[in-house]
Amino acid sequence: MLGRGLPETDQAVIRHAITEGVVHRLLHEEDPRFQNFQLCNACGSCTPHCPARINDPGANGNQGYLARKVTAALQAGRRPELNLSECVQCYSCETVCPRSVSIGGIINAVYETEHLQPVFRKMLLDRGGLPPQAFLPVYVSSGRFGKFVAKIIRHPSPADARAVDEVRRLLLHPLKASVFSPPGHPAPKRPLTRPDRVFHLKSCCAFNYPGADLSQKKILTALGIRYTTSKLQTCCGGAPHYMGGAGFADRLLLTARNLSVIQDACGPGEGIPVTGICPTCSDSYVAALELLSGHENRAAVNEALGRIRREVSDPALFSVANVLDLYPLYLDELRKLIETRLSGLRVGVHVSCHYRKMNGTLAIPPGLQNLTAVTGARVTRSVMEQYCCGGVKNLFDRHQKGRPRELSALNRLVYQDFMQHRLDVMVVDCPGCELVYDHMGVPVLHITELLALAMGADPRETVYIQGHMTSLSPILTRIGLL
Repeated sequence: MLGRGLPETDQAVIRHAITEGVVHRLLHEEDPRFQNFQLCNACGSCTPHCPARINDPGANGNQGYLARKVTAALQAGRRPELNLSECVQCYSCETVCPRSVSIGGIINAVYETEHLQPVFRKMLLDRGGLPPQAFLPVYVSSGRFGKFVAKIIRHPSPADARAVDEVRRLLLHPLKASVFSPPGHPAPKRPLTRPDRVFHLKSCCAFNYPGADLSQKKILTALGIRYTTSKLQTCCGGAPHYMGGAGFADRLLLTARNLSVIQDACGPGEGIPVTGICPTCSDSYVAALELLSGHENRAAVNEALGRIRREVSDPALFSVANVLDLYPLYLDELRKLIETRLSGLRVGVHVSCHYRKMNGTLAIPPGLQNLTAVTGARVTRSVMEQYCCGGVKNLFDRHQKGRPRELSALNRLVYQDFMQHRLDVMVVDCPGCELVYDHMGVPVLHITELLALAMGADPRETVYIQGHMTSLSPILTRIGLL
């Protein structure tokens, strides 16, 4: 048998044994994502809201089909019979569940164990986050290696040695997810008011769209909001977590460490609003602050942080100021700052899954529509406002399987909707969504880029449109911005 491959039937038996073992271990360790699966009563609330349709196409009329496939398998000690790579980690199922059963979280727990991405974890250990090289396959397979090189040269993001060392020391002694428990009651959220200062987060995905980050800083400055940054801030762990490269506890420790960095950078004060261009980051911080509101969870985190001489003393000090919540507080000021009305643009808007996950509702929030309307662009209502873009996880999965140009069902749906409505550009709140749209050939702008263009920002120097894979030049030339 040496040198010969196992027959497919034997491989299947081994895979099945491994995955059953994974589930048994996760259940035995009482992973917090599993702790409420027995509350599922197959009410059917989540089934129609799965954008990836990972339940069988013919089962839409079968109430509770999606949840029942997951929870019934767990109750029998088996792996859910689903193609886990098709789950886009939008958490729509958890968002609409009346009992807060995290079907998406359960799938994430199994996926990260079965499909652990050692390359992403190595990047966290070596660089403290996802470096530009993490996105290299997207550029190479698209024939846009030159754009990658140009961004590396013009917008380098060197990792701080001290920060990388702290991350490495945390992750080399991982905690089990079972150490943590969900808080009994949601932590009271500090109401977001018009701040005079914020801490501006650096997003891993900002490498792909440096214009979104530069535009954010331009807007904050124009509104008179002082922003603070820190070279010691690293990845929140959100993107690696959803792509199988960082576990539940890893993400919490990375975000908690950053909270300590933020407190040091901002100094004493009544409160610290934390903002940035990425809703996955926002969701990471909201989830971490909620978990840290529990004394036992905070004690476990601070014990680990003690190894690097850090601590989160008061989670109530922080608030999360996502751009879709922050900028609508300044609509009147933004209207006065508009120099060029973009009335020649016909746009669609896409609200990210993780922004809605953070808010715990699938209702379409008005923030993105209102901010887009401020610029004078004509918003066309469509299904894309609340439908998943297809997900960065799915994009990376396709690259790993050697099928980078094979659009998923979700990709095809949103592309067809874009073409059907004859739109000029998509406007998004998420650099991950921006990457997905850009990769499939849809002209796309982050909301900060759109606002900055209307405020008179240079399309190349500030918005950096030449970094986009799908050209924006024809559109901007037509309306006189180029």
